[in-house]
Amino acid sequence: MNILLTNDDGYNAEGIQILYRKLQRYGKVLLVAPHHHMSGASVSRIFWDEAVVHHHTEDIISVEGTPADAVAFALHALDFEPDLIVSGINDGFNVGADTVYSGTVGACMEALKAGKKAIAFSADYHYFEPAEKEFEAVMDYVLEHDLLSNEYLLNINFVSRKFTEAKGIMITDLGFRPAVHFYTRNEHGTYQNKRKFLPYDFIEGTDLYAIEYGWTSITPLKFGNQSDKGLLELKQKVAHIE
Repeated sequence: MNILLTNDDGYNAEGIQILYRKLQRYGKVLLVAPHHHMSGASVSRIFWDEAVVHHHTEDIISVEGTPADAVAFALHALDFEPDLIVSGINDGFNVGADTVYSGTVGACMEALKAGKKAIAFSADYHYFEPAEKEFEAVMDYVLEHDLLSNEYLLNINFVSRKFTEAKGIMITDLGFRPAVHFYTRNEHGTYQNKRKFLPYDFIEGTDLYAIEYGWTSITPLKFGNQSDKGLLELKQKVAHIE
C-alpha cells in the first residue's frame, strides 16, 4: 500500500515516530504532519491560499498548519496517491465527546472527505507501550477482517495505563461521559480550563467501556455530523404526521 501518515502532535512526536517505523511493514510510507503541536484542531484549516512547508527528508514533510491542512496538502500538492491515511498515535485517548475536537480524528475526516480510507490511532497519555507491542496485531486484524471503508474512518484506542496488555479487540460505538468544566485564575491573570468527570456507569459496547475494562476499541465514525439514526427518526416523525 501507499500510506500517508499524519498526526496532530507534530511531525516529530513519539507516537508518529512509532507508526512511521511500524507501517514500513505494510507499504511505502509518506509522513506529512503539522510542523507544530496542533491538538484540538478538529478538522479546521489554517491556510487556504498559501502554505509554509518543510521538507526534512524525501518522505518526511511538515506543514505549518493543522492536521487537516497537512492531509489536504499531501493529497492535492504531492505526487503521491495514498491507499490509506493513518493518523496518530495520539498522546492521549480520543474517545466519546473528545472525538469532536480531536485533530487526530480531524485528519481522518479530511481524508474521508476526499474518498480515502483512514485510521486514527490513540493511546493513553504518555503510555505508548501497549501500542508498540500490539500495533501489528491490531493492524492485521483490521486488514484481515476487511474493516477499512470509504464510508467511515476507524477510530482506534489502545488500552489504558491500568493494563499492561489488551484483553482483545472490541468493535464499539461512541460513549458519552458527563463532565463538569470550570476555569481557575492563576497569578498571572490568565485562566486554566479544567474538567472533572462525574460518576458514570460504563455502557457495554462503547469505546469508554472498552478502555475502562482493558480492551482495544475500534469505533467507526462517519464524515462530519451525518446521522443515520437522526435521519430515520425525522422521516418517521414526518410520516406519522402526514
